[in-house]
Amino acid sequence: LGLGTNIKDAKGLPSMDENGKVPKDLHKTHGEMIMSADGFAQVYPEHKYLIVETLRQCGFAAGMTGDGVNDAPALKRADVGVAVQGATDAARAAADIVLTQPGLSTIVE
Repeated sequence: LGLGTNIKDAKGLPSMDENGKVPKDLHKTHGEMIMSADGFAQVYPEHKYLIVETLRQCGFAAGMTGDGVNDAPALKRADVGVAVQGATDAARAAADIVLTQPGLSTIVE
């Protein structure tokens, strides 16, 4: 898939504001860092959702792949949510597309 090596963990990622709401300025506070990353690892469901929201606030159409309950909120928020083969019912319900073959190569092909 050509994924680079700039993989970010949860450190420095956005969080909900003190009222539990999505900050309206994510594009200003975290946009550059998120757009420069090649991917994210070991992040919580809240982070996944806010990564998608940051990209949307930056003017991008955001896609998200996932397989678990922890991915469902971000799959739902993304412009295109893709549940991979074997995904949980929650991920499949939140996604726009459900893959029926293993791996992500079916998206590329």
